[in-house]
Amino acid sequence: MNYQYVASMNELPESQPQKAEVGESEVVLIRTGETVRAFQSKCPHAGAPLEKGAVCEGHLVCPWHKAVFDISNGAWREPLALSSLRQYPVRVEEGKVYVSPKAMSPASRPQIRGDGSQTFVILGVGAAGSAAAITLRDEGFSGKLILIDREREAPYDRTALSKFVPSGKMKISEVPHPLDENFWQQPGVEVIREEVESLDPSLRELRLASGETLAFDKLLLATGGAPQRPALPGNQLKGVHVLRSIGQAERLLREVNSEQRLVIIGNSFIALELASALRNQDIDVTVIARHPQPFEKQFGEEVARGFRQLHEQNGVRFVIGEPQALEGDEHVHRVTLKDGRQVAAEVVVFATGIKPVTGFTHTLAQEEDGSLRTNDRLEASAGIWAVGDIASYPAPEGVRRVEHWRVAQQQGRIAARNMLGKNEVFDRAPFFWTTHYGTRYEYLGHTKNWDNFKFIGSFAEKKFIALYGEAGVLKAVFSCGYYTGTAALLLRMQQPLTLEEAQEIILSAQG
Repeated sequence: MNYQYVASMNELPESQPQKAEVGESEVVLIRTGETVRAFQSKCPHAGAPLEKGAVCEGHLVCPWHKAVFDISNGAWREPLALSSLRQYPVRVEEGKVYVSPKAMSPASRPQIRGDGSQTFVILGVGAAGSAAAITLRDEGFSGKLILIDREREAPYDRTALSKFVPSGKMKISEVPHPLDENFWQQPGVEVIREEVESLDPSLRELRLASGETLAFDKLLLATGGAPQRPALPGNQLKGVHVLRSIGQAERLLREVNSEQRLVIIGNSFIALELASALRNQDIDVTVIARHPQPFEKQFGEEVARGFRQLHEQNGVRFVIGEPQALEGDEHVHRVTLKDGRQVAAEVVVFATGIKPVTGFTHTLAQEEDGSLRTNDRLEASAGIWAVGDIASYPAPEGVRRVEHWRVAQQQGRIAARNMLGKNEVFDRAPFFWTTHYGTRYEYLGHTKNWDNFKFIGSFAEKKFIALYGEAGVLKAVFSCGYYTGTAALLLRMQQPLTLEEAQEIILSAQG
């Protein structure tokens, strides 16, 4: 094997990823004691530079979307990556590190053969459902796996629909799909593209819209949310849209051009990501919202003010008020507010939240918002698990429901392992990211209330850390430009930290 010299041992700091070139390949080197391991240099999810990641508790954390890999063998442990890292052979001789340019042959992933005795059903093949399906395969499930989804295009990465597709940086046909053709061709996998009308937990049966009943041994509910159209006059006029699915994105973008006035109702993350993306194509965008500062409830006044100024500097207009009606002939022409003001519009997008798709689960306990209450193993009833946007689960502050892609994938993975009898608690610190005008902002942790707030850096310069604490304990971090630092903090947040300890971890890892 043709090993090549890449570094001396004393050039490699302990537990700090270092990039090196081996022939025509780039690898990331990780030293632990006298052992050095080499892996592919880019995250398999979105190509993040893993030398900018952080090593913590025997794991490598991706700097961008916080995928987690085992540094002993590169195996994926947390999404967004749903595959492991390629590993390269390493030799250490007389204090010198040599790496082969030929990666090790990966272990073949098991197949779902369908010859086992049990039938598992995953209802909803979005972020959570696809992560669960991959986990079942990787964990050796050998029974029959039935995947049900009402969308023919599922699964795909919905995050691209408000970020990259409307900006013109990604075509609809380029939206990533987490399950490749090989997955669907496994002998034990069946897919059904149909609505489910009802669930009978006692009989362990689903009734499909066709009238057919489907029996299962274990069921994962991952049906996600449906975008809401407020009950306003004119909400069904032509030119009025919601954005959740590929089909909805296609219909919206067919109607949008630089000569039209687009109004977004709501200042949610989806709303302002879409505003940012469309301004990249010079679309005229107005945002109508009840509150003057976006995200103030989530992040406080300082961060909220920064976001509003960022969008205004990039040409987005904000109108503060409540819509009363959408008006036009057959096609929308304006939005009338409750105070009588009118905002001209050829295209309107409702970005006013989602409702959990749980109407068919009549006999399962639901929260007021329509979500399903689970235990700390994400089980909603005996043999039935609920994950993603529809799951309300136990957390330190009480019951928590999080509508974010990575959390849904994490829950899908944990629930799948629990379907196989692993009995794992879901206690992960939530993480999500949002993109505005080419810059990624990160939120780690979760809090609705805080009594201690610390802001370091400058929002305008896109380099800051906002720390949120309650009773002396860190609850959440919102940041920009500290991607290595937040990677270092991710796993540490599973244990209580003070704001000062979190600040030190982030700044030390960032260097």
